[in-house]
Amino acid sequence: MVDSGPEPRLARLWRGVSGALAVGLALLALAMIGVQVYAGARDLPGPGLDVVAGHGVAAVAAVVAQVVADRRRGWVVALCGLLVVLLATATLWFFWWA
Repeated sequence: MVDSGPEPRLARLWRGVSGALAVGLALLALAMIGVQVYAGARDLPGPGLDVVAGHGVAAVAAVVAQVVADRRRGWVVALCGLLVVLLATATLWFFWWA
Protein backbone atom coordinates (compact mmCIF):
# COMPACT_ATOMS: atom_id res chain seq x y z
CA MET A 1 0.00 0.00 0.00
CA VAL A 2 1.32 3.42 -0.92
CA ASP A 3 1.29 6.17 1.68
CA SER A 4 -0.16 9.22 -0.04
CA GLY A 5 -0.24 11.42 3.07
CA PRO A 6 1.50 14.76 3.24
CA GLU A 7 5.25 14.74 3.51
CA PRO A 8 6.85 16.33 6.58
CA ARG A 9 7.91 19.95 6.23
CA LEU A 10 11.56 19.16 6.98
CA ALA A 11 11.68 16.59 4.17
CA ARG A 12 10.26 19.12 1.71
CA LEU A 13 12.76 21.73 2.86
CA TRP A 14 15.65 19.29 2.53
CA ARG A 15 14.49 18.29 -0.95
CA GLY A 16 14.27 21.96 -1.96
CA VAL A 17 17.74 22.79 -0.66
CA SER A 18 19.33 19.82 -2.39
CA GLY A 19 17.42 20.62 -5.58
CA ALA A 20 18.73 24.18 -5.56
CA LEU A 21 22.27 22.89 -5.11
CA ALA A 22 21.84 20.41 -7.97
CA VAL A 23 20.59 23.14 -10.29
CA GLY A 24 23.44 25.38 -9.17
CA LEU A 25 25.98 22.71 -10.03
CA ALA A 26 24.39 22.18 -13.44
CA LEU A 27 24.50 25.92 -14.19
CA LEU A 28 28.09 26.12 -12.96
CA ALA A 29 29.06 23.25 -15.25
CA LEU A 30 27.43 25.00 -18.22
CA ALA A 31 29.26 28.21 -17.33
CA MET A 32 32.57 26.35 -17.17
CA ILE A 33 31.93 24.86 -20.61
CA GLY A 34 31.19 28.34 -21.93
CA VAL A 35 34.37 29.77 -20.42
CA GLN A 36 36.45 26.94 -21.86
CA VAL A 37 34.97 27.46 -25.34
CA TYR A 38 35.49 31.22 -25.10
CA ALA A 39 39.08 30.81 -23.94
CA GLY A 40 39.84 28.23 -26.61
CA ALA A 41 38.46 30.44 -29.37
CA ARG A 42 40.68 33.35 -28.31
CA ASP A 43 43.88 31.46 -27.45
CA LEU A 44 43.49 32.20 -23.75
CA PRO A 45 44.25 29.78 -20.94
CA GLY A 46 40.91 28.43 -19.88
CA PRO A 47 40.08 26.42 -16.81
CA GLY A 48 41.24 23.19 -18.46
CA LEU A 49 39.45 20.10 -19.65
CA ASP A 50 39.97 18.29 -16.33
CA VAL A 51 38.20 21.06 -14.42
CA VAL A 52 35.37 21.24 -16.95
CA ALA A 53 34.97 17.46 -16.90
CA GLY A 54 34.98 17.43 -13.10
CA HIS A 55 32.21 20.02 -13.00
CA GLY A 56 30.23 18.08 -15.60
CA VAL A 57 30.51 14.75 -13.79
CA ALA A 58 29.54 16.33 -10.47
CA ALA A 59 26.56 18.09 -12.04
CA VAL A 60 25.26 14.93 -13.72
CA ALA A 61 25.67 12.91 -10.53
CA ALA A 62 23.91 15.60 -8.48
CA VAL A 63 20.99 15.84 -10.90
CA VAL A 64 20.59 12.05 -10.97
CA ALA A 65 20.64 11.92 -7.16
CA GLN A 66 18.08 14.72 -7.01
CA VAL A 67 15.77 12.96 -9.46
CA VAL A 68 15.94 9.84 -7.30
CA ALA A 69 15.20 11.95 -4.22
CA ASP A 70 12.24 13.59 -5.92
CA ARG A 71 10.66 10.24 -6.83
CA ARG A 72 11.13 8.48 -3.51
CA ARG A 73 10.11 8.94 0.09
CA GLY A 74 11.69 8.23 3.44
CA TRP A 75 15.37 7.77 4.13
CA VAL A 76 16.25 7.71 0.42
CA VAL A 77 15.37 11.41 0.23
CA ALA A 78 17.77 12.20 3.05
CA LEU A 79 20.55 10.06 1.61
CA CYS A 80 20.27 11.46 -1.92
CA GLY A 81 20.05 14.99 -0.58
CA LEU A 82 23.19 14.41 1.45
CA LEU A 83 24.93 13.11 -1.68
CA VAL A 84 24.00 16.30 -3.55
CA VAL A 85 25.34 18.46 -0.70
CA LEU A 86 28.57 16.47 -0.60
CA LEU A 87 29.01 16.72 -4.38
CA ALA A 88 28.46 20.48 -4.31
CA THR A 89 30.85 20.91 -1.39
CA ALA A 90 33.54 18.74 -2.97
CA THR A 91 33.22 20.50 -6.33
CA LEU A 92 33.55 23.93 -4.79
CA TRP A 93 36.37 22.84 -2.52
CA PHE A 94 38.54 21.06 -5.07
CA PHE A 95 37.98 23.32 -8.08
CA TRP A 96 37.49 26.76 -6.49
CA TRP A 97 38.84 27.05 -2.96
CA ALA A 98 41.73 24.62 -2.60
